[in-house]
Amino acid sequence: MRVIGLVKPCRVSAGVVYVDSMLGWLSRWLRMIGVKAVYSGSFSDEELATVDGLVVTRDRGLYSRRTGDTLLLLTDNHLHWLTAMVMVLNVKPTIGDNSLCPICGGRLIKVNSMEAVGKVPMNVVRRNPTLLKCESCGRYYWVGSHHRGIERTLNIVKELASNGGIEQSGPECLIYIKMKPK
Repeated sequence: MRVIGLVKPCRVSAGVVYVDSMLGWLSRWLRMIGVKAVYSGSFSDEELATVDGLVVTRDRGLYSRRTGDTLLLLTDNHLHWLTAMVMVLNVKPTIGDNSLCPICGGRLIKVNSMEAVGKVPMNVVRRNPTLLKCESCGRYYWVGSHHRGIERTLNIVKELASNGGIEQSGPECLIYIKMKPK
């Protein structure tokens, strides 16, 4: 068993997730699976200590000071970060209709690919009758070769989460995964 995080309280309320400045990778993946994640590379500990929502951090000092919902990640492994979030928020690690723009968190809408002519490679327009467009920043997204890598990552996270758990330990809970023997 490997402990990958601590969360307080054990049952966090649904809502906005604030991602500490050192966890930008995690904010993009959370948005892709539909979690409203607020991220800024310039968040100060003082700001994060007082926000109303779940704060995700690797900073033990911030975790100790904060009285609201807080998740402390105890690993350098990015897949374990996403696994801990999936377990704490009880969300499915899938890309779908609830996915948000990984860059800005805006809502994604389906558009005719012809709208993107000149903005995306022409072979993308030819292969995809529809694309996803962020209503906020205007970026376009489509299922391409990179999608296999995304799916592979999400499948690993599903597997890790299915072999993990959350266990009460005083006022906080341990988030753990069971490691397969090598």
